[in-house]
Amino acid sequence: MRRAAIVVGVLALAGCSSEEQATEPLSAAARDVQLLVDRVEAIHPDPWHAIPAQDFKAEARRLQNRVGELSSAQQLVELMRLTALLGDRDGHSGVFPLDPTHERPVHLYPIRLYEFSDGYYVVDAIDHPDLVGARLFSIGGRPVEDLARAVRPLVPADNDLSRKARLAQYLVVEEVLRGLGFKSSQFGFDGGRSVELEPVEARAYAAAFPDLFHPMVPQGLPHTMHDRVVEMLDGGRALYAAYNVTLGDTTEFADEIGRRARRAQHVVIDVRNNPGGDNGTYPPLLDALSGREVTVLISRTTFSAAGNFITELEREARVTFVGEPSGASPNQYGDPVPVELPATGWTVHVAGVYWEKSTPDDPRLAIEPDISVELSSEDFFAGRDPVLSTALRPTLR
Repeated sequence: MRRAAIVVGVLALAGCSSEEQATEPLSAAARDVQLLVDRVEAIHPDPWHAIPAQDFKAEARRLQNRVGELSSAQQLVELMRLTALLGDRDGHSGVFPLDPTHERPVHLYPIRLYEFSDGYYVVDAIDHPDLVGARLFSIGGRPVEDLARAVRPLVPADNDLSRKARLAQYLVVEEVLRGLGFKSSQFGFDGGRSVELEPVEARAYAAAFPDLFHPMVPQGLPHTMHDRVVEMLDGGRALYAAYNVTLGDTTEFADEIGRRARRAQHVVIDVRNNPGGDNGTYPPLLDALSGREVTVLISRTTFSAAGNFITELEREARVTFVGEPSGASPNQYGDPVPVELPATGWTVHVAGVYWEKSTPDDPRLAIEPDISVELSSEDFFAGRDPVLSTALRPTLR
């Protein structure tokens, strides 16, 4: 398989024009691009599910021809752009800013953004508590919407929702903005406020927001790091269970849900903050919920193994989904393998397994909510949870 992938890559390069063939041997940076193409073919179970092989390789050749002349930040941007061409269902393949295996340092501006229904807002910050709650309008005088359009093609995702979740983080990566030609660190907020921000290293950024959990998962709203919560709500009529990470044996969790559900009229499972983990850990929970009527809260950050869980739950239980579409696809590519590019210093991840938890012909890129509920900045900063409030309505019992 490895040998065949290398042969294919060599044949692809042989398709260049005679003028291209006459050029000098590939630069070290160009060899990184070829290494990436080779590894995509060797690792990915179906690399050309969203883009024809010849189109991807043509883009790779174009990058090879100029990558040696690019700055490190520009190389990062173009490697992100190339890998994102692998397309939807492939949110585990890409270049991730918080990846600790990058040889080169990555820097992020010290604010954490979230795109609410009414715009981008700062939901947390490092050493700038006064900015929390502020709406971001511009960076370097450029409207944030313009920057988002420029950054969007760089963001790996299963679908539009996981792309939206990640985009908020990629927008504050100094190297991404600089690689795209946006070099100002002047951030414009509501009320005409303008603030000069200094970027921090990725490791410091990640340490400041521990609920980000893993460098590869979509960024959500700040939340406590309790893996699981079980409580009775609505005067004891509703059992609420938050399942926030798909790790660890769920037998005791499932048993507790089963016991408490006997006294409840309504069971609510919240996986809005669940970024995934290990598919092998949720079967006891799935068994406990099978055949029941369950309301499941989902969001753009319901990703990876959490997406697998709700896909199976959709089949096994009588489910009403509430919230926004899931960030994960019902069938998705996962279990990524890191590919270190020695010359450029960046690490790319390539999905190695296809998880087919729905039917083989399922065309959906996300699990859509039966009841769609958007979250506004006003609700969030006021401490209101319209998704949970909707789920607890008597009409859903």
